[in-house]
Amino acid sequence: MLVRVGQSKYTVPTLSIRESLRPIRKHITITPEGKEVLRLREELIPVIRLHELFERKPDAEKLEDGILIVAEDGGMPVALFVDEILGQQQTVIKGLSEFIGKARGCSGCTILGDGAVSLILDIGSIVGMAEDAMAGVKF
Repeated sequence: MLVRVGQSKYTVPTLSIRESLRPIRKHITITPEGKEVLRLREELIPVIRLHELFERKPDAEKLEDGILIVAEDGGMPVALFVDEILGQQQTVIKGLSEFIGKARGCSGCTILGDGAVSLILDIGSIVGMAEDAMAGVKF
């Protein structure tokens, strides 16, 4: 699934996606530690703002103005906050070169039809980052 955050495009593996939704303010809870969680069918899911993770300028700052993509790895879900879903496409995964190094939250990249490069999100490492951020958070 190709998504957009500001001017950047990212690829989310469709096998990791459970669903996508436009959040409603009453379904978002802020923990005492300041973390955002989505309440979805009696489940609390940590929200990861991709623009913060990748230091990008988003079009939407408020959760209600963007889209949450609920993805999971190993049964642990996260809600990825993006500006827009651009569509679904098949991609060829390219490894990140040694020149770029290890990119946090990414497993590789792909070249899009227009020649732009899209980072492929590594949901497992993003889930790990969410677990670390949520450690010690009491609900």
